[in-house]
Amino acid sequence: MKTQLSTLATLIAILTSGYAVSAPNDEGQTEKIYQVETRLDNYTRPTTFTPVKAVAENGAISENIITSTQNILNPKAPFLKKGMVKVEGENAFSPWQLVSDEGGADHDQTAPNPLTYYAVGSASSLLTQLERAIQVLDLDVEDVKVESKIFFRWQDTMTSTWSGHTDKVISNILITSDESPEKIKELKQMALNAWAVGEGLANKTVIDSDIIVNADDWAGLKPSHGKVETPVSLDNGFPITNVTADLTFQTMEIEQDLALDMHHLANPLVFPEIAIAESAHDTDRPYMHRVRAKSLTENYATWDLYSDDSRGYEGKDKAPTSRDYFTIGTSFCLMSQLTANKMYFQKQGVNIEDFRVEHQFNFQQENFMTPAMTGTLDNVITRIVVQSDSVAEQAIKYAKQSLRTCFAGEGIQNATEMETDIYLNGKLLK
Repeated sequence: MKTQLSTLATLIAILTSGYAVSAPNDEGQTEKIYQVETRLDNYTRPTTFTPVKAVAENGAISENIITSTQNILNPKAPFLKKGMVKVEGENAFSPWQLVSDEGGADHDQTAPNPLTYYAVGSASSLLTQLERAIQVLDLDVEDVKVESKIFFRWQDTMTSTWSGHTDKVISNILITSDESPEKIKELKQMALNAWAVGEGLANKTVIDSDIIVNADDWAGLKPSHGKVETPVSLDNGFPITNVTADLTFQTMEIEQDLALDMHHLANPLVFPEIAIAESAHDTDRPYMHRVRAKSLTENYATWDLYSDDSRGYEGKDKAPTSRDYFTIGTSFCLMSQLTANKMYFQKQGVNIEDFRVEHQFNFQQENFMTPAMTGTLDNVITRIVVQSDSVAEQAIKYAKQSLRTCFAGEGIQNATEMETDIYLNGKLLK
């Protein structure tokens, strides 16, 4: 599906760049108009825990990513939400506000869906480790990119045993270089060892989760009416989000978009997210990436996003980091499951008024920028805040089922099958 951006939409993007403006909707209610992504001057820390930056030792670095999410009220887009994401304790990384939406039979998505952010973060993070390994090993590489496909599955949808799964992550690395196959295989192994996101997916991760019902800390955090007018987000005049043409892979077939009939859902319901991560060729920010990604689902757009992992380089970051995307994608995934399960529990007579999600992901890399570099996802803090006039036990049951149906969280909590191949000048290295 190719989505054309009109002149009017471009004008709106320019006028709203960096800001959320207000306008009346059809019912006369004031609603904010959001960019898909906006740099923030400051951020509101999570209300359910105090973020802490881990102390890294012996040449290690830590990245502690925090998120705080909120619904955006929009009857035409019931899955619309926003989230703040920030690398805790590091001023070189800006806080960002991202918006997420789902598509549907009667709704074209207005922002990337949660698992697209998740796939973008995974692919871009692997590309960063490849670029760092190329630098450490002093290899002559003309081009490097990553083609990724992640398979997700819903089981027993809209039942009491409903669950979500991340079944497999395929990450194919494409290298153009005159270096020997042996050197390229060494590059692959070093990058995989350093890929903290991949390690978090491949292995079980400790998750500290808690559910807070009818807390007193909702002041000022109530959702407001809003919408996204255009896929284009501008930051300092640079477009960091847009939609683009459908993707083609060099190393894999791409499945047809899944047709979703909410009244007759397949069981299991399986669909992939795809992504291509490549360098943005920014001389000032050498670890700046352009990532194109899509959920292979009808009425979902192909998104064009930028990420910036240029740690240690002078100047302002130009986009969220790859780990920002991966973390906020997980938060947004849980928000979507809370929305879907709210509909399910309402049919059971349980009324859920509102909910929020907050996360902290603790990534670490030891022996940074050396051949012995290793990356890990050490632990995750997950907090769900629920407001409901039903008994607390029912609200907790609702939140626990939402956790169980969250594809992204399951991929981190349990070991996920990982398949990574590397191609040198178009030839698969075995």
